[in-house]
Amino acid sequence: MEVPPGPAIAPPPMDGALRSAISQAIVRIHAEHYGKGATQAKTYVWDNLVVTVLRDVLTTAERTLVDVGRADTVREVRGTFQDTMEQTFRSAVERLTGRRVHSFMSQIDPVNGLGVEVFVLEPADGGPPDEAAA
Repeated sequence: MEVPPGPAIAPPPMDGALRSAISQAIVRIHAEHYGKGATQAKTYVWDNLVVTVLRDVLTTAERTLVDVGRADTVREVRGTFQDTMEQTFRSAVERLTGRRVHSFMSQIDPVNGLGVEVFVLEPADGGPPDEAAA
C-alpha cells in the first residue's frame, strides 16, 4: 500500500523576527571567522531576495590598509575569504528561511566600512530557479 505524501511544511514568514535572526547569524559568522562582527546589521527581504547590510565591518588591520591607500587589497582579501565562506553563509540562510539559496554574492566598501551579503532564494513554490531573479 502506497502512503500518500504528508503536507508540505511551509517556510517561516519573512517577518521582522526572521530578518533579525538572519542579521544576527551573518554578524556571528563575521565575528567568528574575521575576529570582528559588524556593529550594525539590517536585513531586507523582497520576494526571493535577501540583503544584509553591515556597518563598521573592517578589522583594525583592514582600516590600517585603507588609511594607507590599499582599499584594493582589502577588497581582494575579503573577496577571497567570502568565496571560501560561501557555504557557511548559504547554510545559515537556508536553515533560517527554510528555502534553498540559488545564488550568494558578497561585497565590501572598505572606504566607508560597509559590507553587503546578498542571497537569491529559490522560489518558495518550487518553480524554476531562473524565476528567482525575475
